[in-house]
Amino acid sequence: MVVETIQSHAINAVYGAFLACTGCLRGLCHPELRHDYKKTFAWIAGSTVVLAIVGYLLTFPIHIILWIAGDTEFKAALSSILHRSLASVPFIMIATCRYVYPALFEKLFFLGIEMDNPSLRQELEQIPVNYFTWTYAVSVLFFLLHRLLLLFILGLGSVLTPIFGGLFTIIAFGYKIRRMEMIFFCSLFGFYIFPWTRSTALDLARIWFDARAIARELFEPFIARQPDLAKSKAFESKVDQPIGISILRWPKHQAILFGFSYMLSCMMPWPFVGPFVWFLGSMSAGILTTILVS
Repeated sequence: MVVETIQSHAINAVYGAFLACTGCLRGLCHPELRHDYKKTFAWIAGSTVVLAIVGYLLTFPIHIILWIAGDTEFKAALSSILHRSLASVPFIMIATCRYVYPALFEKLFFLGIEMDNPSLRQELEQIPVNYFTWTYAVSVLFFLLHRLLLLFILGLGSVLTPIFGGLFTIIAFGYKIRRMEMIFFCSLFGFYIFPWTRSTALDLARIWFDARAIARELFEPFIARQPDLAKSKAFESKVDQPIGISILRWPKHQAILFGFSYMLSCMMPWPFVGPFVWFLGSMSAGILTTILVS
């Protein structure tokens, strides 16, 4: 029974990653997206190029220092910091757009829902939502504080002893996914045990912490409407699970969302790709929502 459960969660996670890729491809091929969002794509491409040039100019002195430093621990640490800083650019861009123009991502999310379930889109659009709420602001604040605390402990632990800092990250990762059995944690811990795969394990854990933020943001148009959807008897009759329970808490769906958000998080740091991944990921999240509630 335990083995079957582990296999089921693993298959659902892989299925979620598959849905992330296919959803982005379906969104990219959607006629309305290609015709009505040309200016948005052009703006994203232009902003990415400008940020890449600015980032290169700002980090050029650091590259000189790395070249002078040679192959040392200082070079490795500085290179890691530089890589993380550049990888955060897509998140900064999307956070800015999220607050300046939140309707954009909601439209993309609904466009994804309409591809498979037009009636669901109509019902969701009838529910007004205010994204600028204290509840959302507090959730974002707690997430940022959690990330800062994690980075502080990881950095401090790495200075005192490299094993402690990394081990804390792996344990924190295992605690967060404890509801999906231990298959993911055990696999990652196995990578961490061996020195030659330890850095890979830490990178995978850090990617997942970013994936949690991605899942929260992408599905916000649906999550924010759940209290009102819970009062809709017509909607409850269409689903097998109680709609009052967040889709992020269902055991089976949690594994699917794990693979879905993790796949998108892996592609986010890619140069010139990250912002587009989030753009298409909003549509992909809408497509996945129709699957989760059916």
